[in-house]
Amino acid sequence: MTNAILVGIDGTHQCWKAFRHALDLADWTGAALHVVAVVHGADIELAEAEERHALIERHRQRHDEELSRAREQATERSVEVETHLLEGHPVERILELAAGIGATHVVVGHRSKGLFERLLLGSVAKRVVDFARCTVTVVR
Repeated sequence: MTNAILVGIDGTHQCWKAFRHALDLADWTGAALHVVAVVHGADIELAEAEERHALIERHRQRHDEELSRAREQATERSVEVETHLLEGHPVERILELAAGIGATHVVVGHRSKGLFERLLLGSVAKRVVDFARCTVTVVR
């Protein structure tokens, strides 16, 4: 039996497909749904110190809106939902949160990246699959 399902969202089309899958799974199993958005980006890391704060705030606002949308959709389906807005590297934060809430299932979207992007940045979905200590579903 699944007790807690964690799904990561980042505003992409693929993340919303993953969210809908996780929502269906939580509805079907009666599990609690945890939705996480992680403030992170190359623009933040490359920004000058004085610009970094403003960029972080913009990312936080965008993710707050996405989390509100997810919360509304889960509430409409009477699915217990908790949202999390974190900062840092997405893989690290997703794995830490999964362990912290005792997630038995993690759902992530898969974004198609070019070879250069995959080599330079890696794949969040692949690394979550590689290091998670529970079942992981990757939604394309």
